[in-house]
Amino acid sequence: MEFKKPIYPIEQWNITETEFKKENNYRNETTFALSNGYIGTRGTFEEAYPFDVDTGLEGNFVNGFYESNEIRYGEANFGSPLLSQSLLNLPNLKEIHVILDGEEFTMEQGEVKEYARTLHMKDGILERKLTWTASSGKMTEIHIFRLVSFARKNIMAIRYQVRPVNYAGTVEFVSKMQADVENHTRKTNPIVDYGPFGRRLDPDKVKAENDISYYEGTTKGSHLTVACGSVHELWCDGQTVTDVNWMAEAGEMDTVSRVSLSAKEGECVTLDKFICYSTSLDMEKEKLEAFVQDELAAAKSEGYEKLKEQQKSYMQDFWKTADVEIKGNEELQQGLHFNLFHIIQSAGRDGKTGMGAKGLSGEGYEGHYFWDTEMYVLPVLIFTEPETARKLLDYRYATLPQARDRARILGHMKGALYPWRTINGEEASTYYPLGTAQYHINADISYALSLYLQVTGDVEYLKEKGAEILIETARVWADVGSFAECKGGKYCICDVTGPDEYNVLVDNNFYTNLMARENLRDAVRAVEYLKEHAQEDLKRLEEKLDFSVKELELWCEIIEKMYFPYDEKRQVYPMDDGFMMRKPWDENKIPPEKRAWLYENYHPLFIMRHRMS
Repeated sequence: MEFKKPIYPIEQWNITETEFKKENNYRNETTFALSNGYIGTRGTFEEAYPFDVDTGLEGNFVNGFYESNEIRYGEANFGSPLLSQSLLNLPNLKEIHVILDGEEFTMEQGEVKEYARTLHMKDGILERKLTWTASSGKMTEIHIFRLVSFARKNIMAIRYQVRPVNYAGTVEFVSKMQADVENHTRKTNPIVDYGPFGRRLDPDKVKAENDISYYEGTTKGSHLTVACGSVHELWCDGQTVTDVNWMAEAGEMDTVSRVSLSAKEGECVTLDKFICYSTSLDMEKEKLEAFVQDELAAAKSEGYEKLKEQQKSYMQDFWKTADVEIKGNEELQQGLHFNLFHIIQSAGRDGKTGMGAKGLSGEGYEGHYFWDTEMYVLPVLIFTEPETARKLLDYRYATLPQARDRARILGHMKGALYPWRTINGEEASTYYPLGTAQYHINADISYALSLYLQVTGDVEYLKEKGAEILIETARVWADVGSFAECKGGKYCICDVTGPDEYNVLVDNNFYTNLMARENLRDAVRAVEYLKEHAQEDLKRLEEKLDFSVKELELWCEIIEKMYFPYDEKRQVYPMDDGFMMRKPWDENKIPPEKRAWLYENYHPLFIMRHRMS
């Protein structure tokens, strides 16, 4: 068997880029992305190269901060979402230019040697180091560290070190904030007319004084406000430098802070840059500026070294629980560490946000939360970091009101139907056969909740929030189907889409029926537990939800009579009632360039009529 050649050197705890190639840049920006569940930043260089849309994407994000546009439909259905939701690309404060004795450092000019960019997964820190020789022959060692703090939710930090090797001269740091940013919508989301298009932030405040910058801007559509800023600290050979003059200026959408130092040959000059983000989703708009200033002051007071030690301590505690050791397969060990690292850094931790399909590494899927969180990510977190798992469940509980509204739009007079893709809790999927029709999202959330309760024994969570979610999701299953005489009185669920999106609007999708039954079982158990052990909590839910335990009679009947398609001749459970009727398709006839996503290359009806999974 032939294996693909590894992209990066095999190291258990590191991912290292040993050579900079522009054609690999877009991929590597994602690989070296950092986040803490709140702030996310792509692995772009501090030099802020003007790459085109195919070779680079500067990206900085706050989980849950989105922009909305009106969605234009050729033919809209009743209940189609009217407003889009897209994770918005925010102002970039990572930008730092270094001018070394009159020559500006850039990876594309001069000579770069001993280059390595390393993601230290054990420590949660990104490192870049190289030796750069300018056209004059002057050689400088450059060493850059970056972290997005797990200890301080709103803080990102950069340590930028330069050491003249064969000369003495001036070192000038030019630190910038750039707010003239927009999403690469045409690249990251080719769906027609689903924005955002162009710059969507209007600046409210742009300030720069000495080494401090501040920006505040409000979105055009969702009317949310983001605030961000930076502050700096200078070091020379391990000693803080305070007797320097910073030159600062603020434009309409950018700020610049400059400082120059004299450096001796072999002397290390260091700039520490502390960056803060916050939004009006967390506090009143009027409080944002003071909050950002206070957070920056606190981060600078603690210093980069303290933030680094806090980061390493957090990751050390995580790996003590989460690490899975694999003997004799370094490639698999590295891959497992990489996946666990991206899971832990991508999950929302504030109870108000979820985890996007791309985490916070970029704009893909518009930053939407899907079923992936509950079915694939939460089981990992439940066994490794259950408090984070609980916070992700809190987000689903917080959006129950929107899920109830969605159920009413879909014709269910009781219960809640969670959206297929969302940020703010409302449905954002424009094509209902691949979106809203995936009712299994309800059962997926129920599954993750039940697993959390089983593993942690968190009875209080069941009483306060869990039982309500289980009851409301179960009510939709009790309404969406029927006991079909043609199927021997079995309970059938028609016109849904299962996880396989090449088979849409089918009858009795096996996965959906199976998970619906488990959702109902978990709801029955929850109500019976409350009836026996927490009658006051059950009474509260009965009043709040207009719920009666008599509903359990129907739920239990559905559990007993749930229908599952079965092929007697093959002795298999097919994907749905019609799967085996569909025309076989020889998958070898699909050209390699058309395999990744068939809907981009074939009409949906052509795909849906074939026995294609």
